[in-house]
Amino acid sequence: MGGDITMKILYMMQAVFLLFFTGTSPVLAGTVQEQIVALATTEAENGVVQGKDGWLFLKDELEHLGSKAFYGPEVLEASKAAKPEFGDPLPAIVDFNDQLKERGIELIFAPIPPKALIYTDKLPGDFSSEMALELEQPYKDFYTKLSEQGVHVLDLIPTFRAAREKQQLYCKTDSHFSGMGLALVAEELGGIIEQGKWYAAIDKKEFSKQTRDVAIHGDLAAMQKTDTEENLSLQFITDTASGKAESSDPASPVLLLGDSHTLVFSVGGDLHSSGAGLFDQLSAELGLAVDLLGVRGSGATPSRIKLYQRSRKDASFLEKKKTVIWCLTTREFTGSGGWRKIPVAKK
Repeated sequence: MGGDITMKILYMMQAVFLLFFTGTSPVLAGTVQEQIVALATTEAENGVVQGKDGWLFLKDELEHLGSKAFYGPEVLEASKAAKPEFGDPLPAIVDFNDQLKERGIELIFAPIPPKALIYTDKLPGDFSSEMALELEQPYKDFYTKLSEQGVHVLDLIPTFRAAREKQQLYCKTDSHFSGMGLALVAEELGGIIEQGKWYAAIDKKEFSKQTRDVAIHGDLAAMQKTDTEENLSLQFITDTASGKAESSDPASPVLLLGDSHTLVFSVGGDLHSSGAGLFDQLSAELGLAVDLLGVRGSGATPSRIKLYQRSRKDASFLEKKKTVIWCLTTREFTGSGGWRKIPVAKK
C-alpha cells in the first residue's frame, strides 16, 4: 500500500514538472498497466480524464484497466471491494452459472469492454495499438478461465475492435456505449440465442425501427460540470401492431440482467432516452419482448440479489426462462461492490 502511494506521488511530481517547464503531459514510464494508472492519477479532474477530440474517460475505468489480472490473488491488488473475500469475481460467476444450469437455463455472460480499451488512441499521451493489445490480455485470460469452468462468455472486445473504425461504439461524453455499440451487442446476442432449439418454437412478433438524432448531456460531462452536449443517432423500436415502445415481459424466455448498460436509452430520465436501448434492440432482434432486470448501481452482486428477490416472490419465475444474459461493465471485476455468491431461488 505504501509503495503504491509513493509511486502516485512520483507520477504527480513528474507531471507537475513537465507541465510547468514544458507545457506537455508526461511521457509515463513502466508497464502499460502502470502507465494507465498513472494517467488516471495525474490527469483526472472530478473523476474524469479529458482525452483527445472531445473524448472523456472515467477515472475509475482507467484504474480498472490498469489491473494485471481479474481473478485469483492478483485481482485483490486492484479490487476496491471492502472485504477481500468478495474481491475475486470468478467463484461468484461460476456459482451463478452452475445454479442456472441446474435449472436448465443457459447463462450468457456479456461484459461490456472499457471505452479506453477500444479507443486507447483517444487517451491523452501516446498509446500505441500494441499497448492496447497488452491491456487486453488480462481479459482474455479471465474469459478463458471462465470458459474452462463452463461459463458461456461473449467476448465483445474483438467485435468492438473490428467495428470501431466504421462506427462510434461509445458516447464521447458518457460512460456507456452508443446506439451503434448497443445495436452491435444485440446482434451478437441474437445470433447466439437464435441457435437454441427452443427458439424456433416461440411465436414471433414484428417490430418497427426509426432512426433519430438525439442530443444528450453525458454523465462524464456532468461530472466535469460542463454543459457540453453530444449528438447521437439512436434507433427507436416500437411494436408494429400497437405502435408503442415494448415493455418488459416477465413471462419471456429471455432475461436481460445487469447494470445501467441494460437501462441506458431504454428508461429515459438521466439515462437520456427511452425505447432505444439494449432491451429494445434485443427484443427487435429476437422478435419477442425480453424480460428486463437492470440496476443503476453495481451489476455484479445487486443485480443477482434483484433476481433472487423476483424468484422468491414468484416461484415459477425461473421456470419460464431459457436464457439469462448478464450484461455489465468490465470495471465491476475490480469494483467496490464485490462478488458475493447469491442464490437464484429460495431453497
